[in-house]
Amino acid sequence: MTGTTVPPVGEFAPGTTVPVEEFATGFLRTAVHADDHGYVWVRRPGADRPAPLTPPSPPVRDAIRSLEPERPFLALPEAVGDALYYRVRGAVAVAKLCVGSDPRLTPDRVTPAMVGTGHALRRLHTADPSLVTSGPPGPARLAAWMRGGRGPRAATAFHTVARRRLGTARWSRVEGWCASLATDLADGVPLHGAPSLGSVIAGDVQGSGCLLTGEDVARGPADFDFGWLLGEFAEWRMTILRRSPGLIMDPRDYHAALGGLCQAYGAPADPVAAGRAAVLRVFTHAHDFAAYMGWHAELLEYASSVAELIDEDGAQALSGPLSVL
Repeated sequence: MTGTTVPPVGEFAPGTTVPVEEFATGFLRTAVHADDHGYVWVRRPGADRPAPLTPPSPPVRDAIRSLEPERPFLALPEAVGDALYYRVRGAVAVAKLCVGSDPRLTPDRVTPAMVGTGHALRRLHTADPSLVTSGPPGPARLAAWMRGGRGPRAATAFHTVARRRLGTARWSRVEGWCASLATDLADGVPLHGAPSLGSVIAGDVQGSGCLLTGEDVARGPADFDFGWLLGEFAEWRMTILRRSPGLIMDPRDYHAALGGLCQAYGAPADPVAAGRAAVLRVFTHAHDFAAYMGWHAELLEYASSVAELIDEDGAQALSGPLSVL
């Protein structure tokens, strides 16, 4: 997508091609279709999603487009019924690094995609903040679950486990962080809102990667997006060090992806805000797995890891070193 012109996804007819890949949770369903122009990523709400997927408003869409007048990296969706359609130049997300080798995820595609992500997040933060009036959706979802303790599948069971492991003081700290992100918006900047390695697409040729953007646009501390992504790398680090079954990520891939992001984004202006965002990312992902996938024994380890991360304001996630092999 970078440096190229592609037709709008409105020209893509649903059902005319068999997806080259599909994956789903109770929160989000994704199908990747190929056509003559590249790929169309079709995202739909999962069966247990509490709210529909919504595209960015026209003013927000225009503001994002204006940030990248020539070489767009931020891929914006078109709404088609209950789905969001993204036309991109790649069929694989960087997140697939954690489940083994994929011939499409070569360093010359992954690293530029992560570099592009770092630069793009910085650009997003320069847009007009008055266009966005709500905080990031992930912490809001986490806060609602922390208050009520209910949800589909294993959400209630994990609430019991996490509350016991974290204790009252840590629990209250996290609730305070979430509340601040929802209400303290005066000094906030436009955010991607939920940048994920599952939304960073490694292009089918070098330099054609992109970041799926739009459904979670929010307002908050400038380093929230960066910290949220670092939380995902912290999870990768945990799984590599534990050598979790089914997760066979090469540490060299970890370093290449993380290095590309950090090289482009640079040092966070507010390390505490970034570290807390990383903690919230890990905790929210644990909740989402329990609620939208189901129970797994590793959720017990996640609860312990979240407790440790809270105690240090996520500082471990900011360091990022990996000493294995």
